[in-house]
Amino acid sequence: MVIPSVQIAAVLPPAGASADACLQIKPDHPVPSPAEGELLVKLEFSGVCHSDVHSVRGETHMLTDVAGHEGVGKVVKVGEGVTEHDWMGKRVGISMNDELRDRWLYSSCLNCEICAINNTACPYQKNAGANVPGTFQQYIVSPAAHVTKIPSQLAPDVAAPLLCAGIAMYSSIMKTKTRPGDWIVLPGAGGGLGHMGIQIAVKKGLKVIAIDSGEKKKQLCLSLGATSFLDYKVDDIEKEVKGLTSSFGAHAVICTANSEPAYTQSIRLLRSLGVLVCVGIPSAPFRLPATPFDMIVKGLTIVGNSAGTAQEMDELMEMAVAGDVNAHIECFDFDKIDEVLQRLGRSEIEGRAVVKIPE
Repeated sequence: MVIPSVQIAAVLPPAGASADACLQIKPDHPVPSPAEGELLVKLEFSGVCHSDVHSVRGETHMLTDVAGHEGVGKVVKVGEGVTEHDWMGKRVGISMNDELRDRWLYSSCLNCEICAINNTACPYQKNAGANVPGTFQQYIVSPAAHVTKIPSQLAPDVAAPLLCAGIAMYSSIMKTKTRPGDWIVLPGAGGGLGHMGIQIAVKKGLKVIAIDSGEKKKQLCLSLGATSFLDYKVDDIEKEVKGLTSSFGAHAVICTANSEPAYTQSIRLLRSLGVLVCVGIPSAPFRLPATPFDMIVKGLTIVGNSAGTAQEMDELMEMAVAGDVNAHIECFDFDKIDEVLQRLGRSEIEGRAVVKIPE
């Protein structure tokens, strides 16, 4: 195929990221060329993540003008040192890695002492949509070593959310070290991450208490297998959770919501020896409401997570192919991307938002 020199992309305005920034659809954005060891991918779909909202609003660092980190597309050109036969025409997920396979991690050095322990925390990492161009464009380059071939059984629009929301939740659930029959609470359960977390947790044999608000999200969460749904605008969450868990509290809470009240509440919902996994990125910084006394007396564990290992990604893909995890998506035309970001910022989308990249 003929590779054009320019492409359609959703880019930040010249003033850069800010609280009121709106992405601009630019028809003459340069098409990159793959360097040694790289692939050029013609993107088909990109998931839209709440972290993209933070980037565009300037709440997290964004050193590029193209956001996005959940891209799926086909390889249309390879760089030097890459075997064309192995890659041309293959459908791949962007920001994934044979070693790491996590969401926005474009690459890591694989050489430092942090990488020797867990390279998802590499201090020299590059992140798609943050410090290298992301997936809100037609064409993107990526190191061949940092993509994963998407199983043919998965449609590209449904596969895209697995690259961030899916693997973040799978890895978070694994970090709780919960066992079948344990109680797990998911604040923000009706959102992009939460709704996949319900499915994964249920498949692992956990009893899920879904927390969100509104009838649509209630029906979604219960249809996915949640044991109970609590509306944070109506219910006495702490009382209800204690009632469901024989007054002990939950074995684990994965907080995908991003507000300080949600995190404050999450701590209170844990039983002794419980685990809190922090996933939701706050719009403004705040301190976790856990005192040393609480930590000592209750023996709590608090961890953060945004990524997953290669083995976890393989397991998640297997679940998706088997139909055990299905991303509930709302698909939008590319020119609606700014509207999508605005709706995400207001928590108005059930499941996961995906944009169709122009052909």
